[in-house]
Amino acid sequence: MRRFALLLMAALCACHPASDDPADSRSATNVPDLAVIEGSWRIVRIDGEPLPVSKPVPYLAFSADAAGGSVGCNAFGGTALYTEGRIAVHSWGGTAMACLGRVGDWEAVIGELFRAYPQVRVSGDTLSLRSRGHVVELTRMESETGQSRSPDPMRIPVANPPGQALADTDWVIRAIDGETASSSPDERHLRFASDTWQGLASCATLFGTYETGDGRLIVDDEITITEQNCPGDYIALDDAFADLMRSGPRYLVGPNGELIIAGGGHVLTGDRAR
Repeated sequence: MRRFALLLMAALCACHPASDDPADSRSATNVPDLAVIEGSWRIVRIDGEPLPVSKPVPYLAFSADAAGGSVGCNAFGGTALYTEGRIAVHSWGGTAMACLGRVGDWEAVIGELFRAYPQVRVSGDTLSLRSRGHVVELTRMESETGQSRSPDPMRIPVANPPGQALADTDWVIRAIDGETASSSPDERHLRFASDTWQGLASCATLFGTYETGDGRLIVDDEITITEQNCPGDYIALDDAFADLMRSGPRYLVGPNGELIIAGGGHVLTGDRAR
């Protein structure tokens, strides 16, 4: 009987898919550094469906601040921040040509995957992206065929892009973990003074102190939160905001004033206030 129970448990574990949770210890051993994933990758399979080896080559490319590619029809991409084995993107978009056959479906899957903070894993020359029930598998492209691939085909160069400094900046919060529920949707903000910050993402206003270093935002654990009569889903979003800020997240200011803060399994996207 004991042997049967052990066999049953082994079978159940074999059938259980890996979690998207970045803290999942089963997949933590092959979390790659940014230097490993930078460059161009040919898309081999999307949700288990093999893509034809064709011209133009279906690909994704990654850099320190962008991700993008094409599956043979539209170009797509966006400003991106890689941290903790995941990719956080801001304003993922693309051209809008009508695409025949399965290409349009593949583009939609890739868009959904990137908007959901995908998990990145590498094994040998194979890279996989996983989120929201989707999986994209890729293989490294040869340098002579991949060196001209843009990590964001949609990017428009800016003559004087904003710097990375956060002191004395004011941002409009777009979403936290893709969610926008707020009791004051027109007042969502995140403001940084020289060493203090405050933000309203959903219902309550959060206050604290901070410093920056090596692309990280270091916030004191003592975050003050105003007391408000907030619905449960708003409270959950405010809690996610506080957890994000306490996690020592990485941050990125994009070339057009996009803001991404990501860490602790959470992502904030915003835009520079005008």
